[in-house]
Amino acid sequence: METVLVDNGARATSKKDRPQRSTSITSRLSEQLKKNQPFIPDGGYGWVVVIATFLIYAIAEGIGLVYGLLYVQFLHEFQGSKSATSWIGSLFVALPLVSGPICSALVDRYGCQKMTIIGSAITALGFILSSYVNSLGLLYLTYGVIGGLARGVCYVTVVVAVAFWFEKRRSVALGISASGTGFGTIIFSPFTNFLLFEFGWRGTLLILGGCLANMCVCGALMIDPQWVIDEEIEKKKEAKRKLRSVEMKEMHSLLPNDAENHVDNIQVLSNGESSRVEVVQPEKEKKWYDGLMVMVKAFSSFSLFLDLHFLLLALTTLLAGTWFLIPYFYLVDHMLESGYDDNQASVAVSVIGFMNIVGMVLLGWIGDRWHVAKTFSISLVLCGVSIWGIMFFTSNYILLIGCSASFGFFFSSCFSLTPSLLGELVSLDDFTMGYGLILLCEGSGHLIGPPLAGYISDVSKSWAQSFYQSGLWIIVAGLLVGTVAFTNNRKIRLPCCSR
Repeated sequence: METVLVDNGARATSKKDRPQRSTSITSRLSEQLKKNQPFIPDGGYGWVVVIATFLIYAIAEGIGLVYGLLYVQFLHEFQGSKSATSWIGSLFVALPLVSGPICSALVDRYGCQKMTIIGSAITALGFILSSYVNSLGLLYLTYGVIGGLARGVCYVTVVVAVAFWFEKRRSVALGISASGTGFGTIIFSPFTNFLLFEFGWRGTLLILGGCLANMCVCGALMIDPQWVIDEEIEKKKEAKRKLRSVEMKEMHSLLPNDAENHVDNIQVLSNGESSRVEVVQPEKEKKWYDGLMVMVKAFSSFSLFLDLHFLLLALTTLLAGTWFLIPYFYLVDHMLESGYDDNQASVAVSVIGFMNIVGMVLLGWIGDRWHVAKTFSISLVLCGVSIWGIMFFTSNYILLIGCSASFGFFFSSCFSLTPSLLGELVSLDDFTMGYGLILLCEGSGHLIGPPLAGYISDVSKSWAQSFYQSGLWIIVAGLLVGTVAFTNNRKIRLPCCSR
């Protein structure tokens, strides 16, 4: 390759050898396949990364989904309304999803290892600070906002870190990693109940903050594979390399002195032969906010909502995200009001977590071999019926546990089948933006649902109406996604654009 120096610092390279530039963390895997670099390991140290992400899921999600135990303590301590107290947990579980674009940009800029350690430390700090507060308003800030936003970073890194190490076994690796959610619910439900009994809610938050700090250790294990390290080294060298040239025996023509700094063609004579090269503008150094601007631009386009099937999936996700947290958050309080003790309520939550693991594997397997949309639809309908069953059979502990197990099993379809169905509805180029929009819908539902259910309970003086509404709207969500299997996809034409 021949290179020519010009006055303005531009470098001239042949078009054939011009290096390609990866634009974001999500495109690195596809760029890797196009370059002459080692293949993605698909194992080895990658399994250590899988174990680390499994533990992060277990700790972060386990603590998040047992908020129902803490909710009862906050309700009694601060004497707030059920709706007002619900905002604490709602912020904690919703903000990681709503803040996805910002967290993705930070991970893109600073890497998985650093951001997992920082995010885990901030989340732990939020819980430790929460153990000292004396008002619901401060809990919104420390528990909900600080803990929730920082946890969002970990949601991004656990997926990206595993994807960097695996290609052919990526689905298996991600499935093992995500199963930590159910495992964490099983472990942290009785553990949190024990802590509350022994140390009260303040001591419990302090100890749970220590558990969250252990995610820093897991983050330290998230070492990038060699191909990512080599790519980063090359990018740093490229940024420092302002001018690059090769020695040429003769050079008879160059751009005129008043030429602009843009792509152009010039003639170069080397060893008496003429060749055509291009002058390209030097690559600008990336700013810390470049990744954020890319994400903002991507999410500013909502054209996917004009696809009928994507819109149906988005509405399904919004409805399910609004109502499926109700049993997680309020089953404990409902059981305590119905005469059960703390241990019996804790067992019900643990059963939900265990069946969640079983459902992720089994429903995913059924969806792959039968029909994803139909499996998803039936699962959500049965999930709603299970929530009704919890209310119908409250007086019978065995049937109550059975309905809780059924809820945990069928509700897992939201995690195991949503990405698969989305992959069938949108192109590969639109998948990243589409999945981000789906998570945004889910996070919006999490933000609305628990306070709304708390308000209904405040008005009706019981949890019955909240649970009945939860079951009803999840059944509606199942019917919505079921129409995907029986309709043809088409573009929705807006009235303002029909002319």
